Amino acid sequence: MDRSMLRRILLSVAIVLAIILSYAIIFMWSMPHYESTIVTFPQSLQVVVESLTMSGYGGFTPWESDFMNYFIIWMNITGVVLVFVAFPAFFLPYLRNAIGKTPPSKAEKNNHLIICEYSPYTEALIRELNSREQDYIIIEQNEDKAMELLTSGFNVMAGDPEMEDVLRAASIDKAKAVMVHTAIYKNISIIFSTRNLRPDIKIIAILTDEEMTDYYRLAGADVTMSPRQLIGKSLAAQVPAVSINNSVEIDNTIELVEIDIEDGSEICNKTIREANLLDQFHVNIIGAWLKGEFKSPVATDLILNSKTRLLVAGDKDELEKLTKKAEARVSQFTRNRVLILGYGQSGRAAAELLRNKSVDVDVVDLKEGEGVDFVGDVRIAETLENAGIKNASAIIITIRDDTAALFATLMTRDMNKDARIIVRANHVQDIQKLYQAGADYVQSLATVTGRMLASSLFDDETSLAAEKQIDLVQLPAGSLAGHTLAETDVRRQTGCTILAAVRNGEKITALDPNTFTFKNGDDVIIAGTDNSIHQFEEKYL
Repeated sequence: MDRSMLRRILLSVAIVLAIILSYAIIFMWSMPHYESTIVTFPQSLQVVVESLTMSGYGGFTPWESDFMNYFIIWMNITGVVLVFVAFPAFFLPYLRNAIGKTPPSKAEKNNHLIICEYSPYTEALIRELNSREQDYIIIEQNEDKAMELLTSGFNVMAGDPEMEDVLRAASIDKAKAVMVHTAIYKNISIIFSTRNLRPDIKIIAILTDEEMTDYYRLAGADVTMSPRQLIGKSLAAQVPAVSINNSVEIDNTIELVEIDIEDGSEICNKTIREANLLDQFHVNIIGAWLKGEFKSPVATDLILNSKTRLLVAGDKDELEKLTKKAEARVSQFTRNRVLILGYGQSGRAAAELLRNKSVDVDVVDLKEGEGVDFVGDVRIAETLENAGIKNASAIIITIRDDTAALFATLMTRDMNKDARIIVRANHVQDIQKLYQAGADYVQSLATVTGRMLASSLFDDETSLAAEKQIDLVQLPAGSLAGHTLAETDVRRQTGCTILAAVRNGEKITALDPNTFTFKNGDDVIIAGTDNSIHQFEEKYL
């Protein structure tokens, strides 16, 4: 149920209650004056309800005074008006939309986001919108799809977003922004229609191909995003022993980095306490991935094995020392060979980055084409064997269908026990399955897209690492103002870690939990999962 309908229902209930209470007070006052009969307030309520519903009057009839007869007639008329006028006006539209065969074709909204059209990648954005209480409407041309979304609880209307009348019906005159994410020819048409109606509105376009950026800019898009290319580069950065800077700089001295614990390293199979990480390296362990699940905070008795990935913030030099401690003491000096399964936008971006780092890359795809070395179905053992999967040090899987990726991961892990398997998931709900199938690292395209969109839409939110498994954002301090970290205990309350404060444009990383007090106007740089970031927003913003 959208907010406008909820407000309408609450207003209707309030009006009916006000009428009942007012009539009950008048009846209780009138009876002793005109009928010489004293009645209690509950008795008055009973008479009013019976009058409005026209179900009888108990033992109070007949009335001798003209005033009481006229008053009862007026209550009867009020009941008729409520049933035959107010009910259709306030409730019937909602009932029609809820049980009807067609979705609504109009949306009365204000300061909302118009999404043209729905895609699975917008689910992460909608979760962000809901957490920030930002209204939205999805325009979906396919009525069956629109009805399916409506029954699933999304705010949706049916219509062709290329048509100006449909955009008007979506209240574009009051909208905050428009997001387009469909075929390029349709996106361009929607942008032109939007600009004709609202030259000043913000238009955000999600691209499937970076090379199309200029066309979108010329058409009038304010922001263009290429999440597939971004995630492809992020996956390539997960290849072991490749010199790719995979850290995020907080300021000139502090970085956020993901560290894999390698088998045979000095700290492998030790607890955090036994490895003396906190005292020896003076770092902040934000959390850890264990079997694909992020845990924060982590206990000092956590055993660091070869399946553990730590998320750590600290001084660059200290992080470099810790990274060396996490590396295997005996390195295998074999040349890296990476096998990329799937050569779409993400696969191309990954291959380009790796080749620029002088890494041997072979590509497997269903179709022949420039850059493709082997053609075949990656779910079939023969295809993988022909591609030399047993000799690969790392395998990147970027195929369109998550079910196919699941089968490919199972087959790949069975044929190569030692390779690092890096997978792109299209849907968030498939991440855990891919880990269970044998993947070492999984990144969700939907999550990356949602973060990029939220960062563009909300002026007070800046995503510093949209392509990471965790979210790193800059947000207002909100109700933290006037409090210290020790007083608020943000990490325990939300699962987020505050890495720095931003005051008057300057980053402050030396945050003493007991003495540093946040002020009005401060921003905070926080790290955490999408859910923990949402909890922070709900609690403090």
